[in-house]
Amino acid sequence: MFLFPLVYLLSFLIACREVWLKRPAGITWFFIIGLPLYITALSVAHLYGFDSLIPVLQYAKEGIVLACFGYIIYTLPSMPAFNGLDRLMLLFFLYVAAYIFLPLGSFGLFDKIVAFKNICFFPILYFIGRLLTLEAIWISKLQKLIMLLSLAAGLVLVGELLIDTHLQQFTGYASFYEKYFLFDPAGNYGLSWTFEIEGGIKRFASFFANPLELAASTLITAPVLMALYTSGEHKKESRLFTLTLLSLLLSVVFALSRASFAAFVLVGYVYFFITGRRAMVQIYHLGALAAGLGFLFLTFDNSLGDFIVSTISFADSSSLSHLLEWLVGIEAMTDQPLGLGLGESGRVAGAIGLNTGGENQFIILGVQCGVVALFLYLALIFLSAYMAGWLFKNSTGKAQQLGLMVFLIRIGLFIPALTAAVESYLYVSYVGWFFTGIMSTAWSALHQPQPVRSKSPLAV
Repeated sequence: MFLFPLVYLLSFLIACREVWLKRPAGITWFFIIGLPLYITALSVAHLYGFDSLIPVLQYAKEGIVLACFGYIIYTLPSMPAFNGLDRLMLLFFLYVAAYIFLPLGSFGLFDKIVAFKNICFFPILYFIGRLLTLEAIWISKLQKLIMLLSLAAGLVLVGELLIDTHLQQFTGYASFYEKYFLFDPAGNYGLSWTFEIEGGIKRFASFFANPLELAASTLITAPVLMALYTSGEHKKESRLFTLTLLSLLLSVVFALSRASFAAFVLVGYVYFFITGRRAMVQIYHLGALAAGLGFLFLTFDNSLGDFIVSTISFADSSSLSHLLEWLVGIEAMTDQPLGLGLGESGRVAGAIGLNTGGENQFIILGVQCGVVALFLYLALIFLSAYMAGWLFKNSTGKAQQLGLMVFLIRIGLFIPALTAAVESYLYVSYVGWFFTGIMSTAWSALHQPQPVRSKSPLAV
């Protein structure tokens, strides 16, 4: 178990070294290798009695991001011309930041800052990617790291399946959450209800924080594999590509996340459609029909079939709780369109049992900061998807791959955002918005051409 905190610390130290050596793009080592292990590493540290280190580890991840961002700003030769997405991102950040100081809500300044970090840290990640030059980013290295991460997650998942036991039962997960997040152990396996579905069927998380985060991570890996396949670069690493694909499928199946599975299917369909693979689209339709018939067969006497039917009808406790939380959140936004204040929905309020709404990224944001912040956030998602789609259709090489990846990531993460606070999934949020920032740079390079420097001072 001690390997998890060691790998986490090693990735953090590598990232620190890269930033110190004036290679800020190297922070991606921590994003891709360290952040998926965050909760598992902290749980094991707690299990071994290193609780004094946990507060340091908790805030160090934001510390290195801010240090990297500060270094990039300090060494930037000149500020690039802002595009529409840049301006919208900055407006969103400043608007939500104003709620830290507004006399709204029942929480103090520190809790408001924590709530602000939980819902509005991603603009920093976006601007780190946006302010790096294209030649500073080795896309193929990032893609390979993501593939290796997915492969490692799949291997751990296979181990869980072989012994039919969650990894989290060995890492001190339950006691860690009980002490630091005030969540009592629950469910049939002494973890939380997130690790199972109706009927007690286990949902596995590998080394991610929970099954939902593992499932959401596939919506980063899948676009990476699709971009490699489209460019033909998968042939260079055919064995790694195949193994990653198998690992990806295992993760999306055994995490049993309804929203992420639906998003995974949608991403595949969109990919085949926009790349002109009409035969695959037809096969997709036939596969969907066959899957529907298979699910219908399962409904006769099968826990998994009951799970599917109850999900569609909102009859199971999980789906019903989502619906109730949505209604409460929508009612709160209707009554207070400017928001209830930072911390009134999401993790801060949930930790003391005073949550309003929740289980939906959009509602969590809207309840806290109002409908204006919600519309700005939606605009960020749709505008970034539009720009990425344009980049895919109107560019080649690295820029085209970036466009395809970000377009599919933004589409894929929209559905899980309806049932979870996806910006709290560290790996998914950090990597997704970092890639979005790089995509925005590529988009601006085509619309606002800049002279190419022979060697970037920020290059890896």
